[in-house]
Amino acid sequence: MKKIDKKELKEVIQSGHINLLIGSGCSLNYLTTLKDIEDRMNVEASKAQAQKDYYKLINKSKAVLDDSLETDTAEKTKLTKTRQNYDSFLGFWANTISSRSLHIVNKQVNIFTTNFDMFMEDSCERLGIPYNDGFAGQINPSFSVANFNKIQRYKSLQFDNTSDIPLFNIIKLHGSVSWLAKDEKIVYSNGTHIADDLGDKTGKDFDKGYKQIAVINPNAEKHFETVLDTNYASMLRKFTLELEKENSVLILVGFSLADKHIKNLLYGVMKSNPTLVVVYFSYSQYDETADKFEEKKNSNLYVISPEPNFSFEKATDYLSKVFVNHDISEQNENEEQV
Repeated sequence: MKKIDKKELKEVIQSGHINLLIGSGCSLNYLTTLKDIEDRMNVEASKAQAQKDYYKLINKSKAVLDDSLETDTAEKTKLTKTRQNYDSFLGFWANTISSRSLHIVNKQVNIFTTNFDMFMEDSCERLGIPYNDGFAGQINPSFSVANFNKIQRYKSLQFDNTSDIPLFNIIKLHGSVSWLAKDEKIVYSNGTHIADDLGDKTGKDFDKGYKQIAVINPNAEKHFETVLDTNYASMLRKFTLELEKENSVLILVGFSLADKHIKNLLYGVMKSNPTLVVVYFSYSQYDETADKFEEKKNSNLYVISPEPNFSFEKATDYLSKVFVNHDISEQNENEEQV
């Protein structure tokens, strides 16, 4: 397995344009993965029940914004733990980009995710981290991919000094619980458009409520194509454009690379942009002889898999220790030279 040493990883993060790709494994403590839902949605006989199972998962995720909706004590504990994991992860990146000294790279992090849950937005709100979710407007916020191109700056009160504000762009490739499909556009919702009793309905009654939920079905056929497909294509284009920038870094956490479309885009950019560095945190311990991720053919892909069941929480710890341990090693090295 190719190794990326601690010093190199730190330098890549400090000097590169940072992009993250977050998958369902990061929310796994509270929200289960799709399991066989995708396969069942592709079969007409099981499609209706698969959609209901997908809806139940979406409906459960509303508790991220309002934990009073979760009445099960054990599940509420899992919810709290997942929140803490996101807090640690986003807190690490906020501290990292805030301390950047290089002016040739901005203080932004692009977070691409296939998750529909609101864990990232919830953490940013509670931690006081500025973020951009693609919505503009105060009374009736509406979504546009163009909003991710905005850069926020801070201007001091006494002087004209300005500085970039550390900012997270949260780009939800498959839609979100906060997205309400209305009048051929996406408007913001806090999840109230997702009816609690939708699972009891069938046929047209179910379809009517389900189509308001602007998330992409985990199958070949997507609902509400007129508005979702347009934004889906634009967000994927944003994904490739950011990775095509010189000295970009992409870190994948909780993502299985099962989405072939995203995987193909990623592997295409890896070939066309040799300055791109991709660091993949693998949940399962990596078998380098199998070369599952084609690491040997892609010189800019590094797989980090130090142990089995390498969770979201452990990935954050790993990154934090890379910075701490490297600082200590640099200090010791300088002392020895003196």
